[in-house]
Amino acid sequence: MGVNGPPGTGKTTMLRDILAGNVVERARRLAELKSPEEAFTTTTHRWRSIDGEHWSKVRQLRSELTGFEMVVASTNNAAVENISVEIPDLHAINDRWRDSSDYFGDIASTVLEAVEASEAGKGEKEGCEKAVRKAWGLVAARLGRKRNRTAFRSAFWFDDKDRNGNRIPGTAPRMQTRLNWWRDGKVAHKSWAQARVDFRQVEQRVDELLAQRQAAQGRMERLTAALREESVLAAQAQRLNIEVDQAAVEKQRYAAVVERVQAEYFEASAVRDRQVETKPGALETLFTLGRAVREWKDRLKSLEEQLRAVEQSWQQTRQHAQYLDERARCISTELASTENRRRHVAREVDELCRQVAEDRERYGLAYPDEKRGREYREMRAPWLDAEIDAARSDLFLAALQLHEDFLANAAGDMVKGLRAAIEVVAGAHPRGLEPEKLRAAWQTFFLVVPMVSTTFASFGRMFAGLGPESLGWLFIDEAGQACPQYAAGAIWRSRRVIAVGDPLQLQPVVTMPRKAQYDIAASFGVSPAWIPPQASVQTLADRVSYYGTTLHHGETFAWVSAPLTVHRRCDDPMFGLCNEIAYGGMMVSAVQRHLDDPDFPDLFEGPHGPKISPSQWIDVPERTSGSHLQENQIEELCKQFMVLRKQGVAMSQIIAISPFRVVADKLRSLQGRYSGLGGGTIHTAQGREADVVFLVLGGKPDAPGAKAWASSTVNLVNVAASRAKRRLYVIGDRTAWSQYPYFADLASALAPQPQRVPGAAG
Repeated sequence: MGVNGPPGTGKTTMLRDILAGNVVERARRLAELKSPEEAFTTTTHRWRSIDGEHWSKVRQLRSELTGFEMVVASTNNAAVENISVEIPDLHAINDRWRDSSDYFGDIASTVLEAVEASEAGKGEKEGCEKAVRKAWGLVAARLGRKRNRTAFRSAFWFDDKDRNGNRIPGTAPRMQTRLNWWRDGKVAHKSWAQARVDFRQVEQRVDELLAQRQAAQGRMERLTAALREESVLAAQAQRLNIEVDQAAVEKQRYAAVVERVQAEYFEASAVRDRQVETKPGALETLFTLGRAVREWKDRLKSLEEQLRAVEQSWQQTRQHAQYLDERARCISTELASTENRRRHVAREVDELCRQVAEDRERYGLAYPDEKRGREYREMRAPWLDAEIDAARSDLFLAALQLHEDFLANAAGDMVKGLRAAIEVVAGAHPRGLEPEKLRAAWQTFFLVVPMVSTTFASFGRMFAGLGPESLGWLFIDEAGQACPQYAAGAIWRSRRVIAVGDPLQLQPVVTMPRKAQYDIAASFGVSPAWIPPQASVQTLADRVSYYGTTLHHGETFAWVSAPLTVHRRCDDPMFGLCNEIAYGGMMVSAVQRHLDDPDFPDLFEGPHGPKISPSQWIDVPERTSGSHLQENQIEELCKQFMVLRKQGVAMSQIIAISPFRVVADKLRSLQGRYSGLGGGTIHTAQGREADVVFLVLGGKPDAPGAKAWASSTVNLVNVAASRAKRRLYVIGDRTAWSQYPYFADLASALAPQPQRVPGAAG
């Protein structure tokens, strides 16, 4: 499935929801087990360790407990870090649950620090200041490259020990130690029976709340149907009343016809009878030689024919009169039935209106209402009020607790299985291990750590040896930046794939010359639709997505997958600019700033206006020919830094980016002087955000082709503007750049402030 994720629309939040859903579903299946032993089949996978000193053993989990393995993969290292670091971060938990949420939180904190230290040793901090994080749960891990996996293994499995081999006091006991304590009875734990009861109590609470909301949904639907039926019945009663009146008029009119035809019948019968009585006698017959009798018979015959005709007409008239009587009775009966049903429906409507009014009062803004505007509907999930939201959170935490209780009650099997699994995770297993053994090891690992992240560059080595559909879920983050071939192996190894990205942000970076790509594609009969950078994992997912929408850009349009539309990052003008130039107004803003909170005063805005100058274009003309780097623009940037620092803006709140590498290199070189500053190209900024973004345009004054390249699509401006949460300051030649598409929109959105200091508000 493809998901279109414009900037700031909650891709990580969506992944949290899926993670929680999978953890809860697996917990439901665990709760069905009468004993932890039932979680395993009779198969035990074995292999000798690399050093040959021991056998690694992992029991095969039942198939019902597998398929929940979740891997987040991306070409963007920052995107991978965001997900695997943000999800377990203690600050990701609402205050209500922060103190009570603990799924191996101390181990998770140690793992976060260890993997970050591994990355820092590689020199990838890029000068950014990163506070030590406190994790609430071991729900996601950043793996990928070998050094990260090794660091994870050490922090997850092995205690910090002194020279005598004893755990250092004050350090967290790691997973191996905890499992051994549970196995040996050194630490008490909840019985499996009690663990199941506790989970099901929380689950039942959610089921009850869902049933209540389903009942409310049913009442809402019945009211809609009843109102529709009431309207139909009213129209039907009106029609039947008219038909009753018409039938009465027709009966009255036809009664005269019946009376007339009856009189005609009686008259014809009397005439016939008189003719019978005038039959000639014998003498008259004799004297007229029979003529009188013949004439009499002819006359009688004619009268009898007339009588039969009149009698038939009278019979038909009576039958029609009976039909009219019956029809009038039927209409009256139907009208009575309709009125009776109408009264019943009216009572039902009254009762449903009362119940629905109570439901509206109870569920408040969570009650679905089609009369409300699109913006309202986009920002609220139907029926998700605070009560059930809290209950679902409780259920997720209860599901994690059940997983922990399972580990405690199956510690003997799990300490062996996880020891083997950790070897596989760290790549410390023998080469050529059978796919089913590798799969069993990873499945055991994911039973403890539900989600891991990696770059595509490390995916193949990390999951080497796994066969098709060995993993449950693959989430491709920043799929718009991923070349299709990068994801092929990961997709092949996964049962379900969700590609989350945005073709209107940065495209894949391709090092192969365009002509070479097309020549190779032509020789193998491959359509250009598959060739990056125009093709990405996201564009290919969009092509086959059933759910989606059409985005229009002038005369062109593009079909994108199911969109996330609620934006929660940028203030205006950044939000309005991106929404207009890239998304056709599809997004709605849910940004909320608490400007009147005396305990936490906002740094950028106050109740009466901005404290720091609004976003603006600082016009610094291009003076140096032959280079995109304009030193006067860098000098202006440094001036702005100094003023912002005086205004209380930390350098860690700022990133400075540029379309050109030579300018980006200069920006990165400033990190030593301005500790905490983030800097680089616009391409390296995707997946990041900051309170303040400086877009240093640079540009050769004698080479307009570079500006034409930068403005050839909406992507660069869209990414640059959407990094800024509070302020966007553009430093560049306004006259030169505003002649080009999208940069003209950028210039229109930002007021020109030549050489204006951002801190000088007003």
